[in-house]
Amino acid sequence: MDKKKIMNWVIAIIVATLYLTVSIIFKAWAYSWIIWGVYAIYRFIAK
Repeated sequence: MDKKKIMNWVIAIIVATLYLTVSIIFKAWAYSWIIWGVYAIYRFIAK
């Protein structure tokens, strides 16, 4: 894989880990979707 694809996977894994961490620690499952929203916006802009 090229460097850009590897970075995309690394960022996706970090976002997933952050999502689970925030959700479990703060029991904020209802609000943690904001993390995915920010990630989706980043992916849209990064293209």
